[in-house]
Amino acid sequence: MHSVKTLHHNGVIVPPKYKTRGLTVRIKGQPLSLSDEQEEMTVAWAKKMGTPYVDDPKFAENFHEDFGKALGLNLLPGDVDFSDIVCLVQREREEKLALPPEVKKAQAAERKAQREANKEKYGYATVDGQRMELGNYNVEPNSIFMGRGQHPWRGKWKRGPQYEGIELNLSPDALHPPGNWKAIVWEPGTMWIARWTDKLSGKKKYVWPGDASFLKQKKDMEKYEKARALKEKLDEVKVHIEGNLTTADLKRRKTATVCYLIDRLKFRVGDEKDEEDEADTVGASTLRPEHVCFNGDGSVTFNFLGKDSVPMNITAKLPPKVVQNLRDFAKGADQESLFEGINSGHVGDFLKEIMEGLSAKVFRTLYATDAVRGGLDKETVKSDDPDYLKRQAALRANLEAAIVCNHKRTIPKTWQQSLDKKKTRLRQLETKATGDEKALRAKLAEEEHKYREKLADAEKKLGEADAKEEEQRTKLAEAETAGDDLKQPKKRLEAAKRASKSARERVRKLKNTYVTSSLKLKKQLEEKRRRDRETVERMRLQVEAQEITRDYNLGTSLKNYVDPRVYYDWGRKVGFDWRSYYPTTLQKKFSWIEENPEEEE
Repeated sequence: MHSVKTLHHNGVIVPPKYKTRGLTVRIKGQPLSLSDEQEEMTVAWAKKMGTPYVDDPKFAENFHEDFGKALGLNLLPGDVDFSDIVCLVQREREEKLALPPEVKKAQAAERKAQREANKEKYGYATVDGQRMELGNYNVEPNSIFMGRGQHPWRGKWKRGPQYEGIELNLSPDALHPPGNWKAIVWEPGTMWIARWTDKLSGKKKYVWPGDASFLKQKKDMEKYEKARALKEKLDEVKVHIEGNLTTADLKRRKTATVCYLIDRLKFRVGDEKDEEDEADTVGASTLRPEHVCFNGDGSVTFNFLGKDSVPMNITAKLPPKVVQNLRDFAKGADQESLFEGINSGHVGDFLKEIMEGLSAKVFRTLYATDAVRGGLDKETVKSDDPDYLKRQAALRANLEAAIVCNHKRTIPKTWQQSLDKKKTRLRQLETKATGDEKALRAKLAEEEHKYREKLADAEKKLGEADAKEEEQRTKLAEAETAGDDLKQPKKRLEAAKRASKSARERVRKLKNTYVTSSLKLKKQLEEKRRRDRETVERMRLQVEAQEITRDYNLGTSLKNYVDPRVYYDWGRKVGFDWRSYYPTTLQKKFSWIEENPEEEE
């Protein structure tokens, strides 16, 4: 990243130190007063009561070990009676729940106002005079480390940094935020805002510009352009990899084999993870012999824990030279790694020999993008289709990327329950739609029956009126022949004519009213059927979406690997706003695509 001239910001929010409330616990029956940190640890543990975490033996063991260290004792789960503090935590929860609605609303409004004020003060930095949003500006507080999956550190006490452990990156002309900071430095070549050493992992933690900042957006654009460049040179890259699968140089042969797995099976490189993912998770370069099984049909099965401790079980037919390499590298049963001595640095250097800036992640970016493009090309939605159908098409294409990148996830415990609820709701909607249609049809039939009865009666009266008119006409003619006075016969004939006309008008109005009414009912029926079909179809698609994404995480590829211009350009073709599929945070992250609307190749 190029150097900047000025960087101004207000530092980060550091949580205040915990203040003791004079709580006590019993250790093996003996009461013990607690220091600030000791009490903070017990309250954090009490808040986990009733969750699966406290029932996890490793979680409980790690916490009690660290709590014992804080007390200067050796403790095991069961040695400490937290009941008084658990009761206190529960009581405080119940008191919050019991607050009047207006108090809860006022407190929520106060918290929102405070968040907005904090964001305005700490949530932005000014770089070379340009204001940009930060990703996060709250320093993590002291807490129990949760980890991911079966992380070996889960349950350990994680101390958050205080002012004296935090460094700020500020240009020399910037005002120094108040606080006893560890140091204020100026590193114009990097864009971190604040940093500190994580006391649990020993690694550096950083506050960076947010995903929507122009610097991050520039980096995103460069990433996707790099994937486009790889697509142009992919054949050359594959030749480079395959050409080194049989080289006599063992290190290069191992590196080429790792790169083959990255390219063909879309494995992560393997040794680039933070402390949140320091469980026994592996990727291509960190595979061990135990993770590889050679099958009788010549295929190879890879079975290991991937990112977030999600089990990966992949069977693939590989070229004989790749299989032979894997067999050769696996012979050393006592070695830690299948590719001993190879790491992401070696992989990067090897790939850069054929294409500058190429890394393992670029493969995943290219293949995820191609998977979405191919998925969208298979969809048949048209411009005049409703948006929910287009959104489902976008989701199915996104799933293709998740499958290609092996973005597996641990199936949520409530997944089946949630799906069953949706299916039940779908059946209810289908039943209601059928019932509503039957009711409208019955109403239509009833209206027709009433109309037929009224029409028959009106036509009968019209016939009687016409007969009366004809009778009076005959009498008038007879009077004229007899030379009688015509005054009364004429009056009676006119009255009969009016009655006949009135009866005919009633028949006409009755028919017109029925036509209008029946058309209205039929329109209501069609509109109701349309709305019901749409409601049922929406729910059916929700069921489908949950079923097909059961063990896949679509968010990872959407955020990090799929070029958003693919969705943007497809949306222009089918009349679909790409924002309708992307969550708000990603809309901001990828807002640059509308400023660079050239057709995605």
